[in-house]
Amino acid sequence: MNPSAKHCLALLMLLGSAVQAAPMCEIDPVAHHARVLQGENGSGGIGGTGAPAIDNGGGIGGTGVQVAEGTGGIGGTGAPLRVPLAGRVMFAHGTALALRGDGMSRPLRVGEPVCEGDSVDTAQDGLVQLAMADGGRLDVRAQSRMRIDHFVLPENMDGSERFAATLEWGSLQATTGDIGHVHKELYLLHTPLAEIGVRGTSHEVFHVPQALPGIPAGTYNRVLSGATVLRSSEGALDLAPAQAGFIPLGGGKPSLLDHLPAALSTQNILGLSAAWRHLSKNLRSEEEPAAVYLKPLTTIEHQVDMTALSPWGSAYVGASQDLAAGQVRVGGVVSSWRNHSVIVLDPSWGLPSAVADTTNGFNFFTTDVTNLFDLGLDKVDGVYVLWGLYGQGNDVDPLSGAMRNVDFHHFAFAPRGITPASVLNNLSGTASFGNLVGSTMLTDESGSVGGQLNTLQIGVQFGPQIRVTSYQLNATDAQSRTWNAQFSGNVGLPDFRAGRLPLTVQCSGDGCGSSTGSGSAAGVVIGNNGKGIITSYGLQTSGGAKAGGVAVVSRP
Repeated sequence: MNPSAKHCLALLMLLGSAVQAAPMCEIDPVAHHARVLQGENGSGGIGGTGAPAIDNGGGIGGTGVQVAEGTGGIGGTGAPLRVPLAGRVMFAHGTALALRGDGMSRPLRVGEPVCEGDSVDTAQDGLVQLAMADGGRLDVRAQSRMRIDHFVLPENMDGSERFAATLEWGSLQATTGDIGHVHKELYLLHTPLAEIGVRGTSHEVFHVPQALPGIPAGTYNRVLSGATVLRSSEGALDLAPAQAGFIPLGGGKPSLLDHLPAALSTQNILGLSAAWRHLSKNLRSEEEPAAVYLKPLTTIEHQVDMTALSPWGSAYVGASQDLAAGQVRVGGVVSSWRNHSVIVLDPSWGLPSAVADTTNGFNFFTTDVTNLFDLGLDKVDGVYVLWGLYGQGNDVDPLSGAMRNVDFHHFAFAPRGITPASVLNNLSGTASFGNLVGSTMLTDESGSVGGQLNTLQIGVQFGPQIRVTSYQLNATDAQSRTWNAQFSGNVGLPDFRAGRLPLTVQCSGDGCGSSTGSGSAAGVVIGNNGKGIITSYGLQTSGGAKAGGVAVVSRP
């Protein structure tokens, strides 16, 4: 890792260190609000109210605190209740509530705490993703209710840790965190019919209380990675990756299914539930076609930790150089719940470790995000942008599913960076993006890293059909060769994101092999006002010279 990359990585770690999981929730029964208490374990006093005993003070238990009618709280005092923090909301859509046993409810929004004893309840348009305090993840889908029964996270996994939750109805996807990795028996998911134990797992659970067309009533469990044990009062069934088990509503031994009912499988692999369809009303990109390329996503789920996903509306572009194949593969990703395109973050470093866009097939993953040659960070039009260069990785052929080697991968990443469609649709006229905010060093066919992007100008025509109309690039690589690339025409934003902007290329200097060639570029418009673009490019000559990189450009 070069010095500048180390500096930026240290900065990211410092920024991330300010966000620490807190051990307790304080739930206000009057305001119906939950807040996180940093490092506090309880309020003391009588019954946890924080109120000391008062001689002859009367009130509840001698505290002098009078009964607060209708307000709940500890012992009817109306005092806030303190319970362990279980996690936070990473994503929420539609109607999603946290329900308490005393009848209290509060809406769940991004960043809100979720606490022991909460029941996460989603309506037909609801969808919630929880980042658990131990690094696990729970995705609660539409028309579901899941109760967090117990959550205990000690400083060390000493056997006192606990996770137990009950899916009362509906469906969820769970990925285990620290709890359950050391003492697997201490992590349990329940339904009214079943108990599910895990062995370092990502799995889906469905509880269908009434038969639906094509879906018999009962509990279903499908393993995505790791293993589970599906138990009923009549027996147990071990499940391996890609296997699914079923317990019918009337009870009985768990049985192994050849596959999930088609209606369940379609709902969750392709994202066609009512909630995900409703998301199309609020899409932030220009248009969002349906998922087509699922093979890369399936492979990536088995290669990297999928615990941390970048928020919906994040943008990514990349250029993957495969020296043996003589290719520079470019493309872009917009994280979307509608089509299950994802940007995965390394849980330790917060850097992007995997991407897969199911609409255009572009993908990449790495198991070592610290193998960096270059890294930069800046803010463009109100959103942060990170760019860098990984020294190794893989991608997946979107058609065959075969895994391919990547020697270098350039990337630019904008969390929540997509320009809202409402903003894009109100822009008009021609804009020139020519202010070079940042870029990676170039890589070439010899495996060299160096040089720089000198200038980049991208023209965009805003209006009813947004088009990229021009692309002009000048760069110098590590072999001191000069590269020029141009495009003039009309390419829509989805094709630009997919890496389908064609370039005419010229190379000058020793080692070009030929002075002319071709290339391609990908890009995504970013920023609160559509004033930035992240872009990746791949260049080659007919004589075999190749170069690639990424850049961030802006306009006034």
